Amino acid sequence: MHLTTKDRVLQFIDYKGISKTVFLNETDIKRGFLDKDKLKASVSDILLEKIIQTYPEIDLVWLITGKGNMLKKGLVHGKGTIDSFESQSYNEFPPVPVYTLDAITNSSHPVYSGPKDAESALLIPHMPNCDAALYIHTDTMYPILRTGDIVCYKRVTDVSNIYWGEMYVMDISRQEDENYLTLKYIHKSDIGDDYISLRSHNPIYPPQDILKSNINRMGLVKVCIRYNCLV
Repeated sequence: MHLTTKDRVLQFIDYKGISKTVFLNETDIKRGFLDKDKLKASVSDILLEKIIQTYPEIDLVWLITGKGNMLKKGLVHGKGTIDSFESQSYNEFPPVPVYTLDAITNSSHPVYSGPKDAESALLIPHMPNCDAALYIHTDTMYPILRTGDIVCYKRVTDVSNIYWGEMYVMDISRQEDENYLTLKYIHKSDIGDDYISLRSHNPIYPPQDILKSNINRMGLVKVCIRYNCLV
């Protein structure tokens, strides 16, 4: 039986263990795209781009022609499973677990390690040593970072070892919030050594001075992965 591009999309959905609804929501493709009576219809370049942008692990040649393998080598797929690079050692560039904001906020684990099971993992050659990565759900760093982008960070266990002016992901205690996870630049505070000043790149957020003792967990952001979408 001749398989169409949409048939192969369904194969990928089955491999990922997700529903059609999740796939359509994540790719921002309209409902009806995978209806049975439309499986033989061609897939436009715009829709192919949406799929590849959302799931970069898919091999485009396989998706269009059925030739080769479903997944590119060396990219993230599934629950953190990673194909080996032909020219690089897996041990040389260990994978970095990726978590969602909700998963970390609802977890009792430290912000730098996340919950027990990561959604996926990143494997980037020559990336500086990081403990974990996080999908950001805040616009405090807009426009240099947008919601849905990824930051990779290294845990900081001693609040006194702060690199002033750098970007940090932090879990802060506040009376009105049980968990407050934020992404900010850290600067010295003018009101005393017991405080730090949190600053956003987005000008709509004013600077905040908080007590160092209110920081539960924090990580120094060492890598930012920016998603760009053309459609």
